[in-house]
Amino acid sequence: MIDPTTTPRLVGSLAAVSRRHRLARKLIVAPTHAAGRELLRRLAIVGQGWVGFEVLTPQRLAQRLAQRTLDQENLDVVDKFEQLALLDRALDSALTAEEGVFGELSEGVGFRERVHGAILALRLAEVCPRKLDDARFVQWEKKLFLVRVLQRYERLLTERCRADTATVLRLAMAELETEGGGMPAALEADQLLLLPGLSMRGLYGDLISALSARGGRVLETDPVIGLDVPRSLLWGRSGEPSSGSHLYEPSEAVGGGEFVFFSAASVDVELREVLRRVVERGLSWDQVEIIAVDGTTYGSALHAIASQLGIPVTYAAGLPISRTRTGRVVKAYLDWIEEGFHASLIRRLLEAGDLRPPKGRGNHAPAALARRFRSLRIGWGRKRYRTQINEALKGVDRMERGQTEPLDRFERRRNRAREEIEAIRAILFPPLKETPTIPDRMVGDTDRVSPAEIARGLRSFLRRVTRGRGADRRAREEVSRVLERIEATLNRRTDFRSAVSILRRHLDLRVRPEIFGDDPDGTGAPWTSTGGALHLSDLEHGGYSGREAVFVVGLDAERMPGGVRQDAVLLDSDRRVLGTGLLTSTEAFRERLFNFAAMFARLRGVVTMSFGAWDVSGAQTIAPSSILLHALRLARGDASLTFDDLQGAISPVISAIPGAKRPALDGDDVWMRALGTDSSIKRGVAS
Repeated sequence: MIDPTTTPRLVGSLAAVSRRHRLARKLIVAPTHAAGRELLRRLAIVGQGWVGFEVLTPQRLAQRLAQRTLDQENLDVVDKFEQLALLDRALDSALTAEEGVFGELSEGVGFRERVHGAILALRLAEVCPRKLDDARFVQWEKKLFLVRVLQRYERLLTERCRADTATVLRLAMAELETEGGGMPAALEADQLLLLPGLSMRGLYGDLISALSARGGRVLETDPVIGLDVPRSLLWGRSGEPSSGSHLYEPSEAVGGGEFVFFSAASVDVELREVLRRVVERGLSWDQVEIIAVDGTTYGSALHAIASQLGIPVTYAAGLPISRTRTGRVVKAYLDWIEEGFHASLIRRLLEAGDLRPPKGRGNHAPAALARRFRSLRIGWGRKRYRTQINEALKGVDRMERGQTEPLDRFERRRNRAREEIEAIRAILFPPLKETPTIPDRMVGDTDRVSPAEIARGLRSFLRRVTRGRGADRRAREEVSRVLERIEATLNRRTDFRSAVSILRRHLDLRVRPEIFGDDPDGTGAPWTSTGGALHLSDLEHGGYSGREAVFVVGLDAERMPGGVRQDAVLLDSDRRVLGTGLLTSTEAFRERLFNFAAMFARLRGVVTMSFGAWDVSGAQTIAPSSILLHALRLARGDASLTFDDLQGAISPVISAIPGAKRPALDGDDVWMRALGTDSSIKRGVAS
């Protein structure tokens, strides 16, 4: 029997299903594939097999249901790149005769993303052009503009025999109707299990409701006490409250939970303090889960620290590609062309060995190539590369032997200079040729450019990057796949900086990290936790691993709960007019709070909560999240506590100087401890 005091109730629910239907085919419908797989992994750890289980997201399940109709009607499902191209074309068509503010904003990436998001939200909320046209908006010009974009987008889907997510969901619903009231045969499942927290908005909600009516079972989870369940989320029967269930109702807490609080001077210091506490408690890395409110910032910071300390880490949302060699080169190339082809960026890549000449151009040391490149005195400007490199090659033939220099040494020096310059030319000339004509300090304004054209230049640049192994190789393969799709679909010409921004957004990817002991080139999902490794998750995936030591980091007021922000295109007033399928900013805020409370209720063991109390860039203090106050009230069983009490609980702020009796993680801690004591720098010695 699974102990609910040490294991999330969701895992217990799955275990009960596994015992009753050991060999049956069981489908788990989860908000993300990562969440479902992590639950199954935990199920195996507690001694229950996961034979017969399969995880599907609602979108994948809908596509499986709709596949027969898609084949019959010869419809192809669009990916995000083709969908973006169709939305851009629809938007441009709607703007043909448009004047005023929409015409002025038409090339802005932010404006286009907001319009794209509004159109897709309308589609998923079952708002057709006629319904949108009949609605009463305060800004009727905006309504007419959105009607035109929506009409043209739907027409493009029909003309090109394409199906987006909304189309797939509608076809899936139609397939369910033809199947009657039983379990759909297309799913080939005996049991259909629905994870709490699935979206119940619009077409997704219709699909989940239809599955529930046909035998889908909502798994039992840890209840949330003190907050109403948002109508936009699926929630089923809950069991006995856990120690974290009363986050918003501490007066009814059942006890049993242990909560610890601290504040740190920065993100890096906060994460190092987490690792220091793990060492103090004698925990192994695979007993620890770090849940980050901001997964990107904390993921990059943790990777930098863990790589230095040799700590294995897995990432629920994957490792940011910026932490790989391929990611660094991608960023450097886009910065290079955006900043006028400044030579310093290329010199740094050569010095780090990130750019290598093709085979047959010699095996030159990175430092030697960087020195030779610096001697070319290129500075900035696209044309300077060709002129300076060609001039340097001509200068090799004009080199003169020193008065006392032996002939053979002179020949070696001249040949080495020629080979290094030719290697630099082989590295840079092909991508310079493939890169489209764009603004730089030497040329000035030019014609418009498409993301596809820039992608071709980037692909040529990446050919000179060492393929590597592990995360570097996986990043290279993923970037190549994305660039191929961009070249094939995103051919619309726009302002240069807008095109670069589009490329940056599509290349913000996640890959599987390299774990010591694993095959560096082995396959596997980027989000899976593993034995022997610390696990970093975000709010969407936190608490599923069931690890006994949990650290929730980044709990400042700006990040959590954050502010209430309306959509820039579909305002709350517009959404209320159009129906319940569109979430208002207030509803989204409440949903965010509830999701955090649901995640918190899943946690077991000792929960440590923290935040960075100092903003280095703004040189100002950062306020703690109100959630920390709720957690403090829960920990002490006193609902009357105030922020003054919280300030006392999180003080003093942890600095980069570890205390005298604290364990040192590395040489940096030893050095900082020598400089100061009790989190402060020692006074200098009088001269």
